[in-house]
Amino acid sequence: MDGTLLNEKMEVSDRNIQAIKDAQKAGIEFLIATGRGLSEAKPFLRNQVHPGYITLNGAEVFDSDEKLISSNPISTESQNKVVDYFHKYNVYFEVVTDKGIFSNDREARVNNLANLLVKLNPGTSFKQALRDTQERVKMMPMNFVDNYEHIFNDKSFKIMKLIGFNEHQHKVLAPMKKEITKNIKDVVVTSSSPNNVEVNSVNAQKGIALLQYAKKRNISADEIMAIGDNLNDYSMIKDAGVGVAMKNAIPVIKEIAQIETDNNVNDGVAQIIEKTIEDQKQG
Repeated sequence: MDGTLLNEKMEVSDRNIQAIKDAQKAGIEFLIATGRGLSEAKPFLRNQVHPGYITLNGAEVFDSDEKLISSNPISTESQNKVVDYFHKYNVYFEVVTDKGIFSNDREARVNNLANLLVKLNPGTSFKQALRDTQERVKMMPMNFVDNYEHIFNDKSFKIMKLIGFNEHQHKVLAPMKKEITKNIKDVVVTSSSPNNVEVNSVNAQKGIALLQYAKKRNISADEIMAIGDNLNDYSMIKDAGVGVAMKNAIPVIKEIAQIETDNNVNDGVAQIIEKTIEDQKQG
């Protein structure tokens, strides 16, 4: 969603909404594949369309009726090790569970979302981004707690994703990511923006989830088009029959994609959908 389906105002434009409707009408199944949880992702669509969802980078998958069809949490041992690394590098982090998303610092939550807006949209000032974010946070389902101990100690919680935020991408996030990847073998570390690190079970990847979903629908890999812009999109761009990179995508995504569409501000998703439908009509 961020940097792909969402524009500079963190909205799904009317053109993108219409393109999704047109795709569904043309018999194309449309999925949202996001690092966000279902409760975070749904409000952006304003109840205008009802796709399936690959959420939390593939940790949870829902069909178009929002029925949970797969779940891949992080193991207890690994979640504790990841948290130790977040503490070691003094990185603020949030805990995404099967019972909701938790933050232990409201100010950090707002500031990190505002920084994300600025990074995705260089023309936006931090002051404006902060105003926009403060309004959007009110609509986002977030549970604020003093600390995470009760979540980690309660075995009824499944930890689906751990996401850390820091402005120092190269000085802090890069070495932390390298350590986690080297020392914890059953997790995968990705990013959806320059200021975050997202940790999932190694089985929770967008590409894996996408191919599993398609198999259940008797859809082959070469019939799949995947659109994305950042590292957490890498596996699905690589595994899909046609990988599409946003114009604003990072270089590594552009390198593995077969097609490039316009950026998120100019409705790049709608443009590639419209072209696909037109090509389909022409046979």
